[in-house]
Amino acid sequence: MKVLTALGEILWDVYPDRRYAGGAPANVAMHAVRLGLRGRLVSAVGEDTAGNELVRHAESAGLDVRTVQRNGFPTGQVRVTLDASGIPSFECSRDTAFDHLAWQDGLSDAARNTGALIVGTLAQRHADSREVIQRFLDEAGSALKVYDVNFRGWNETVEAVVRTTLNKCDVVKLNREEMDRMRQAFGRSGLNDDTFLDWLLSTYDLRLAALTLGPDGCVLADGSGHVRVAGRSVTVRDSTGCGDAFTAGMIMKILEDAPLEETGDFANRLGAFTATAPGAVPEYRLENIP
Repeated sequence: MKVLTALGEILWDVYPDRRYAGGAPANVAMHAVRLGLRGRLVSAVGEDTAGNELVRHAESAGLDVRTVQRNGFPTGQVRVTLDASGIPSFECSRDTAFDHLAWQDGLSDAARNTGALIVGTLAQRHADSREVIQRFLDEAGSALKVYDVNFRGWNETVEAVVRTTLNKCDVVKLNREEMDRMRQAFGRSGLNDDTFLDWLLSTYDLRLAALTLGPDGCVLADGSGHVRVAGRSVTVRDSTGCGDAFTAGMIMKILEDAPLEETGDFANRLGAFTATAPGAVPEYRLENIP
């Protein structure tokens, strides 16, 4: 069975009335376990109660947590506020445990024994974790490397991280806002969606580029064409983590060598299902996905 490694942040998503385990890479790995894959987490939490509880939660969700580090920084958290439509806004804590990953014994073995990995941008905001994440990507060899750009804001550091990480990955996933920001920053404002996806594929030697469009579905491009897959109509309760669910479903189908349309349809269905329940990773099994 393939091992999917989540490389980056795990944290608490704190709502006004309760909290859920979160962090985009960790969410993807937890969804992957729900889908029948093995999940491993490379991250860090604090030497605090929040960190203890987060590690216990990740382990109970089926993740291999042996590569979760503990350090003297506080466990990360994000304050989540939902609007009337269930659309979240986020306020992320800074200088947290996941910002200060260190290269430790066991990470080289984890990299070499990874079938796929998911990486983002947030956990690379500090040089400590950025160095570890980039080294892990280098040592992961032939693993399927998926980059969910998922940046918060844009500056020279973020742009450098995005470009460097794209150069080391096989698949990129981005949403409308992220695409528009990247298209402008990369001097490609004149390109339409399909042409920009093709530009990403050729410039960074990618296997697949995925543009998510929320309720309007997604566009997948693999260099030979573009597939548009319609979204699913659901009653949205909380859209937090829908993109992470999409990514997990996409990774599963890529590992199965499924056609693009099947890949997009399943990823859309999983993302839509996640929006119907609170939290980024609701309880479910593969057969529960409508």
